Amino acid sequence: EPVDRVIGLEMGADDYLGKPVDLRDLEARIKAVLRRTEQGAVDPERPDDETARVKIRDKTLDLSSCTLMDADGTDIPITAMEFSLLKLFVKNTGRVLNRDQLMELSSDREWMPYDRSIDIRISRLRKKIEANAAKPEILRTVRGLGYVFDPDNRYTG
Repeated sequence: EPVDRVIGLEMGADDYLGKPVDLRDLEARIKAVLRRTEQGAVDPERPDDETARVKIRDKTLDLSSCTLMDADGTDIPITAMEFSLLKLFVKNTGRVLNRDQLMELSSDREWMPYDRSIDIRISRLRKKIEANAAKPEILRTVRGLGYVFDPDNRYTG
């Protein structure tokens, strides 16, 4: 019904697609929404400059040299995948990211439904950036959803 469409759009839906669905139409609409969100998702506090240095409490992530440093400037060994994952989290500070998103955006390989490699990498990252990896405060688990990078403790979800 037209009323249902209007209500859905007024409540925040980006689009409405009636049945039966043409898959090409659905794909085109999804791509349009992704283009809009990528273009409009500019947050001045999120680094988009590849030469930026990002403070993570007492650590510093240097995006140009792909290094993580301690408070005194000592390099903390970090793998390419860990760097890619940490950079992804930094660019999405305060947003919950699920395993699917983390694998697709930080890796160039296919993954299997029971792949736990992201969990292992997050565990290793926590050991490098958290004061106490057993009780993470920066890179937290959001039960049933994924992980959130929240160095300033702003996430309340």
